[in-house]
Amino acid sequence: MLTFLLRRLLIAIPLLIAASFIVFLVVSNFPGDPCAEQIKYKTPEAMEACRSALNLDGPFLERYGRYLGRAAQLDFGHDVYNDRLQVGDELKKRFPATAELAIIALLIAYLIGTWVGTRSAIRPGTWIDAVGQVLSLGGISIPVFWLGMILIAIFGVELRWLPFEGWSDTTIAGEGYYHTRWWLFEPLFRLDFGIFLTALKHILLPAVALSTIPLATITRMTRSSMLEELGKDYVTTARAKGLTERRVVKRHVRRNALIPIITITGLQLGTLLSGAVLTERVFSWPGLGTYMIDAALRVNHSVLMGCMLLFVVTFVLVNLVVDLLYGVIDPRIRHSRS
Repeated sequence: MLTFLLRRLLIAIPLLIAASFIVFLVVSNFPGDPCAEQIKYKTPEAMEACRSALNLDGPFLERYGRYLGRAAQLDFGHDVYNDRLQVGDELKKRFPATAELAIIALLIAYLIGTWVGTRSAIRPGTWIDAVGQVLSLGGISIPVFWLGMILIAIFGVELRWLPFEGWSDTTIAGEGYYHTRWWLFEPLFRLDFGIFLTALKHILLPAVALSTIPLATITRMTRSSMLEELGKDYVTTARAKGLTERRVVKRHVRRNALIPIITITGLQLGTLLSGAVLTERVFSWPGLGTYMIDAALRVNHSVLMGCMLLFVVTFVLVNLVVDLLYGVIDPRIRHSRS
């Protein structure tokens, strides 16, 4: 297992370097000039000093080398419009909000999607199969921002069951309660279930809105994977031996069907972490998506590169975890790759 882990880590390093190069290339060619937006009196001396400070002068590879060296030390520079604001500090503040939202959305999608997908495969053509097809089609077709506004109108404004704004430490628990910015998971770690439930109420509406696309994908993948396994010879043999259908599914089919389900779930988590922009915008969520959109509108190169690189690193790490889970689920994969 250790050899397997080391091989995956060694593969991840050049992948991260290549991704950082692409991020730097894309953002460097982003329309607009940060210095032109920042400097009021655009004298040649002031523009030159600004470009030097923002790593915009010199050959491309030289600028990329400076950027990569600073990024390796977790130094993403300062905000173009505020010299005192370090991008790395702002990323650390905003990442927990996006991560908690993505994790809860994926948990909702995984629990419902695997349950409905499994039942659809076991009982094709029944009402549960029809529900699964509706979830699959609706989750992909319904725009996330539209669903978010509908949820706010029904459950937030009309029924007043759930809050839809105010994701902050003071709103959830009051000043002085939190030691971190993980406003949902810290109360759970401290076994303070009252505060945890309050935070869960705040995150539920945006998480449900964000979960629709991964819910549709996981439901369809679970159904197709389970149907494929149910048609194999070992299932017929297990049934011939007198095992109950529940035991066949639980002990044999589900484990063999997990590989594609885990794969698509890991990919969805990476997508949610980087693609929660519309949901964060609708619910005024103080996460990385909102931060990145504001940076794009203001041509803030430092913030854009920091956000995009953080998304890339998170995506690579999530896929590394998925690869390790392959080895846990099926030892043959671990031994063959080692």
